[in-house]
Parts: sequence; C-alpha cells; structure tokens
Amino acid sequence: MSKIIRFYQPGGAEVQRLEDIDPPNPGPGDVRVRVQAIGMNRSDLIFRSGLHPMKPPVPACNGAEAAGVVEVVGEGVTAFAPGDAVVVVPHMNPERGTYAEQILVAEDRLMPAFQGLSALENAAFWASAFTAYGGLIQTGHLMAGDAVVLPAASSSVGIAAIQIANLVGATPIALTRSEDKVERLRAAGAAEVFLASDDQLAEKILAFTAGSGARVVFDPVGGEQTQTLAKSLRGRGTYVLYGVMAPAITPFPVQAAFENLLTMTVYRLDFINRPEELPAARAFLDNGLRKGLLSPVIDRVFHLDEAIDAHRYMEANRQFGKIVLTVP
Repeated sequence: MSKIIRFYQPGGAEVQRLEDIDPPNPGPGDVRVRVQAIGMNRSDLIFRSGLHPMKPPVPACNGAEAAGVVEVVGEGVTAFAPGDAVVVVPHMNPERGTYAEQILVAEDRLMPAFQGLSALENAAFWASAFTAYGGLIQTGHLMAGDAVVLPAASSSVGIAAIQIANLVGATPIALTRSEDKVERLRAAGAAEVFLASDDQLAEKILAFTAGSGARVVFDPVGGEQTQTLAKSLRGRGTYVLYGVMAPAITPFPVQAAFENLLTMTVYRLDFINRPEELPAARAFLDNGLRKGLLSPVIDRVFHLDEAIDAHRYMEANRQFGKIVLTVP
C-alpha cells in the first residue's frame, strides 16, 4: 500500500487525512515517482481551503512540488528510466497532487534533479527559484544596477529573489513585518531591510536609493500598500504582483503610475502552458547553483503524516525560508 494525504471537503488544515491506497500504475506517457520530499507552497493552503481557481475534486490530493526517484515508466516514456532522481516541474493539478509516497506525473512535467542538491534541497528549491526568476528576470527585466523592493522577503520566494538580485548585480531591498527577521534578511543578502509597517517606507526606500527609486517591486501581498510601494519606484519602473495575500482589494496606483509612467503587471508560474520558457529558466538557475550563488533555505521539515501541523505552521507566517514535508 501507498500513503497519501487527501481531503473530502474544503476547509481548515484538519480536513486532511492520511490514507492507504494501492500504488498507482502509470499509463502511456506517465512516470511513477517514489517521493522523497515535498516543497510546501502557499497555494496548497488556498487549494485546500477551496479558494483556489482550481476547485478540488472529491477526494482531492494536494501539492505542486516534489523530489524523488523514478520507479516505473509508462508506455512511450523515453526521457526517464527507473532509478533517475527527478523533480516535478511545479504545477497545480486538481486530479494529481504530490502529498503522497508514490505519485504519477506526466513525462513532460518532470525534470532531472540537480545533482549537487539532496532530495530535501531539490524539493525546497525549484518552485521558489522559478517564481523569483520569472517575476524578476522574465517579467521585471531586472538588471545590474537596478534596485528591487521585496515585500514578504522572508518567504522562500523572497529569499530566492534576494539571491537572484545579487546574482545579476541588482540591489535587493527586503521588507518584513517582523523585527526578528531584519538581521536574518541582511545575513541572507539583502542590501537593506525595512519594516513593512513603517509610516515613512516610501521615503526611506527613496533615500536609500539616493532619490532615484527602485526599478522593480516584486510583491506577493498586494492590498493598500501597493499605493505606498508604487511611490518608491523610479520613472518607468515595473510593479510585479505574484500574489495577493492581503485581504483588502488591491488598487491600481493611478496617481504614481501617471506621474512616473509605471507599469503594473502580474506573474504566475506557468511552465506547463509555456514549456518553451523552461529551458532558459533552468539554465539560469543551474548556473547560479553551480557557482554557489543560489541555494535553498529550509526553515522546517515535517513528516508526511504531520501535514496538518505543517499547514498550521505556514498559516502562522513564522517561517524563514521553505517548509518541506519529508517521506521516508
């Protein structure tokens, strides 16, 4: 039998159940992977709660990330063989999740694991780094000499964004709601750290950039603070939203946009629908890993059967880096 976490109705963390099922058999084009570690994502919480655009089937599995080893390949699979170390190309699938000991993944939704990382580190790295790369490099066109403002910088994506900004020669300005995380963010590579609640936030960012302002804001929060952060952007700067954690409506900063000809856009990790973008992203991140300039930061590891506790921990917003579920 194979262990799996499923839920039968949307709700709080407690709706998740650990169950036994028969190991899934791969069909044509499928690969069965024995999971070793699962990277948790805030979208897992949103999906479980029923607020995700993809509505859970009944029963529903969860998860968009995993690292493991190929067990069996289906008919027509040529890119992978049993024993290969692999990672799931991050994606949400309402029919197939990754919270399980054994999962089925389409061949084109797998990629080789990075050999310099453990399974735990592979599970913690790719979704966060791909998101940061896509938002900063593909969408924000961040370059050397640019300053970038990073709200919620202690998240796994925020830390990956700090590393990527430094890799390309940009200046990462981290925001946090916790004074306890200020020095940790500096140690993680932030050029400066400000409290998100600071009444003079825009003015302090402008002062730190010698009055020129940031070229990019990379924001998973949204809400009313977009008005403040837009004021910290320089002329023709870009505001990239990659989430809307704030409960309030996220307004378009009309006045700042007109004054400085700003662009406001969104980024969503979507290599499944745009596979042509994956090779360049993978090459960029592989290069950073080989140089030692990129690395996963793991906050806490839970066992698969502790998924309820892991979800509650993420909901408390205490983490610094990635939360990972491990599978023996």
